[in-house]
Amino acid sequence: MSTRGSYQTRQQEAVVQLFHQRPEDCLSAEEVYQLLDAQGLTVGKTTVYRSLTRLCEGGALRRYAPQGSGDCARFQLNPCSESHLHIRCVACGALEHLHCGEMEQFKQHIHQSHGFTLDEGQTMLYGRCKECSRKEQTK
Repeated sequence: MSTRGSYQTRQQEAVVQLFHQRPEDCLSAEEVYQLLDAQGLTVGKTTVYRSLTRLCEGGALRRYAPQGSGDCARFQLNPCSESHLHIRCVACGALEHLHCGEMEQFKQHIHQSHGFTLDEGQTMLYGRCKECSRKEQTK
């Protein structure tokens, strides 16, 4: 993250390290702040928000837009050099990377038949995970 005109403070480095410690987690800014605080690190909320913005701009994190108006944006480490779609459980919030060939065919269909190229960093499919679907059926 060393681009011209930018700098990285100790607090910003703490935000980066938190995501490296939790690569599969998709966290809100408030959760980042609370986790850092629980580790005994003094990082202001403004620094957390600025760090998240810079990390997204630099490609180190992905930002997932809220599904509902009351939901907050979520952030996740972006270890992938290739793009792919994601699916999120609307019940528990689980996030899964979709690396299967069917998704590639889906993206091609969208492009060829509808003239759209998906922005995979902004594209999220929503549904219910296997566990939440099972729980729903047993009610």
